[in-house]
Amino acid sequence: AKEILDAITNNIHPDTKLAIFDHISSNYGIILPVEEIIKLCHQRGVKVLIDGAHAPGSLNISMRYIGADFYVGNAHKWLCCPKGCAFLYVNEAHRADIRPLAVSHGYGHGFLSEFSWIGLMDYSSYFALLTVLEFWKHYGTEVVRSYIHSKAREAALLLMKAWGTSLLADINMFGSMIVVALPNGVLGLRGDQLVYDDAEVVQDALYYQYKIEVPIKAIQGKLYVRISFHMYNEMEDYQKLAD
Repeated sequence: AKEILDAITNNIHPDTKLAIFDHISSNYGIILPVEEIIKLCHQRGVKVLIDGAHAPGSLNISMRYIGADFYVGNAHKWLCCPKGCAFLYVNEAHRADIRPLAVSHGYGHGFLSEFSWIGLMDYSSYFALLTVLEFWKHYGTEVVRSYIHSKAREAALLLMKAWGTSLLADINMFGSMIVVALPNGVLGLRGDQLVYDDAEVVQDALYYQYKIEVPIKAIQGKLYVRISFHMYNEMEDYQKLAD
């Protein structure tokens, strides 16, 4: 976390007005210390927008605790809602300045009215959210979250042992997604200068030859696999990948 905060400190310029950070990095899978990041930026007069695409369902999120000026997230990933259900949080101090791109019936009637009906949208995914939240409530939000985090770690350790590799970062920086290094020489790809196209070759081979859907990442010249674990996964899925 210190390295992340130091990098941000060294790259905030006097004319910086808005900083945008992931809550969970899609490429690296790591959970960023957003609370500390926001405090750091606010001390320098910089507003912060957090991209929480992978956070709802994977993390316990409190807008009051996080303290972001703006936060966006969606429900179709870890919450398992249909696509199209997402949210925008705007700190109350900024709501008078934020307008939707589409002007519709609610214009001039306050923040919620202006954003709640913005034209010809399909709202069915929002209606489905109520059922999705009941599902989480039935099984227990913390129970599910603890389960998928622990199983993700178990799967990552399985791959590390099978391949003799390591994680991209400390295991405590991950949640339900973990990034594990691939063994050198996969599909004949060797060296420390591997790029996106090399990752695509491996990802396509896994999908088309072995029916395994998993992202392969080229990070600092090396190849990694970003695994995820949810309620519907089984450890056999990761054993197949390991083999």
